[in-house]
Amino acid sequence: MNTLILSSSLAGNSRSYLLCKAVEQELIAKGDNITFVDARTIPLKPVHKGLTSEMEHLAKQVEAADNIIIGMGVHCYSVNDALKIILDACFGKATGKFFGILCAAGGERSYLSTMHLTQICMNEWRMMQLPRIVYATGKDFTEDTISSSEVLERIKLFSEEFHTIGNKLV
Repeated sequence: MNTLILSSSLAGNSRSYLLCKAVEQELIAKGDNITFVDARTIPLKPVHKGLTSEMEHLAKQVEAADNIIIGMGVHCYSVNDALKIILDACFGKATGKFFGILCAAGGERSYLSTMHLTQICMNEWRMMQLPRIVYATGKDFTEDTISSSEVLERIKLFSEEFHTIGNKLV
């Protein structure tokens, strides 16, 4: 199974990046082939300005992936601008793919913000979502480490279900 993990946050101390890396480790241990993309390394431009070569490469990675995991932070109860640019420019060949969401937010009341990403992926590309979302807040981290045993357990469960269902869909 070829899984693309996209960490979409541009923050230097991205907590969603930490969630993505934890899931990556779990899936590698299960034998999955992982392509990890850190949006902080991609020069992004709005679609109408033309794609950078790195964005074109990401579009090819999206097309080649069997399924996709998207890590996101919460910005005004929605996806960040970098993720929106990536979705608009690079997800044209994501139609029908299985996907999952990992979300890091500042507080407990933003848990429904992932629904905007769900709506985009399901309506635009008819993607199928793993119903389980890993949602973590600032209290679940100590500096650059996931410190919550509950979140670590949710990561294991998310990874197990994503691996099992993803393999059945391939």
